[in-house]
Amino acid sequence: MTRLIKAIEGWAGKESQKNELEMTAFGAALASGIISFHQFSSKDCRKFQNLIGSVARVKQHLEKEHKKFDGEIDKMHIKFAQEMEELDLKIIRDRKEFKHYLVSLIYAEEYNKLRGSVTNIFETLQAKANYESSD
Repeated sequence: MTRLIKAIEGWAGKESQKNELEMTAFGAALASGIISFHQFSSKDCRKFQNLIGSVARVKQHLEKEHKKFDGEIDKMHIKFAQEMEELDLKIIRDRKEFKHYLVSLIYAEEYNKLRGSVTNIFETLQAKANYESSD
């Protein structure tokens, strides 16, 4: 098991250093449950701190991306509310921008789901690493 966790730590370290898109893909892989982090012992979590650091970097990236898309949605909500007032509830003029709004809405939701899953993994690993037991 220790050799497997060491290999996972190496993989996570490499993936967490890549560009934003690849880090998002790595976060999605982690969130998919491909690795059963909850089965790692407290001793292993204390031993493999770089794994926790890698998961923390991906978690931070996902939080940043979620915040970015959430901010875009807030700006567009204000713009569309103003347009709706101006148009007296008629169809929004700029369909391209409205389509961008819908895409941002989907991305924000996906980043929120990924952020939640990776945060849970990070908190599990960190809690186990900080747990003093008689392993």
